[in-house]
Amino acid sequence: MAVLLTGGTGFVGLNIARALLKRGEEVVLFAPAPPPEALTQGWIGQARFIQGDIRAPENLDRAFAGGIDRVIHTAALTPDAAAEVERPDLIAEVNFGGTVRLMQAARRAGVRRVLGLSSVAVYGFAPPASDGRLHENSTLLQPAALYGITKLAAEQAINRLGALYGIDTLTVRLGPCFGIREHATGVRPLLSPHWQCAEAARAGRECVLPRPMAADWIDAEVAAAAIADLLASPFPQHATINLGGGAMTTVAAWCEALSALCPAFQWRIGPDAPTVRYGLEQDRAPMDLGRLHATIGRAPVTDDLAAVARRYLTWRDSPEGIALCGA
Repeated sequence: MAVLLTGGTGFVGLNIARALLKRGEEVVLFAPAPPPEALTQGWIGQARFIQGDIRAPENLDRAFAGGIDRVIHTAALTPDAAAEVERPDLIAEVNFGGTVRLMQAARRAGVRRVLGLSSVAVYGFAPPASDGRLHENSTLLQPAALYGITKLAAEQAINRLGALYGIDTLTVRLGPCFGIREHATGVRPLLSPHWQCAEAARAGRECVLPRPMAADWIDAEVAAAAIADLLASPFPQHATINLGGGAMTTVAAWCEALSALCPAFQWRIGPDAPTVRYGLEQDRAPMDLGRLHATIGRAPVTDDLAAVARRYLTWRDSPEGIALCGA
């Protein structure tokens, strides 16, 4: 039996696919467009690919054909404010409507468990608890944009329909990610500030940050490994789990790590004329990872930015990095 991975050719999806394949899982990637042909000659060729639209029941039924017993649902649109203005209907159709249709298709296929990828965006800028962190059950959810609103609706739909359909479900609130396999897919108008800075460093361009940009940033490979572990673990009954970096780091510190590897790279903080765009106007508190630790026996920490930067730059110049992002 295989794992169906929706949004499987996106940034986080590819990292999850790699983590699952390393564990010996059979993986089926479902996405609107195939990965670059050059990638299919490498590890990604071990996975099956099915092209389709998450909103189309017939496409989903085709994806479930052939023995799917578990699903990791990552497919979503991550809009900026301009996209919210222009196509709020499409955002809702994909992020919420697509999730509902996925659960219906999972029921038809007799799937036994679904792990849905939600987002830290459901918290918005809610004040943290006395320990300075955002908690799954006690923090008042205050999504500040359409992405967070639709992700909250999607996680509630997954858990409600799972209870009605007899499907084990888990929703994972993923923190802000960066790292290898990040690339432009058309569903995220803004790539991470880490990606923007790394591309500037490679091209010899100066980076100007609007502020240091502190968050519990998580290495996407680390996040993917934790998600694969969660899929293999007993699910808390229809629960939600935070998955963040476990430590507060800044994009400014990332720029310092890049500078050590790219001596010609220049960067500074200049709020009046930043060259790096970030969707959040203010920093957000870190998420509590106690429930994650209790479920998989660990809570990963992303704090060695120098190691992540070295790995990213090596990957970026590899055939896989060039296939995804260009030379």
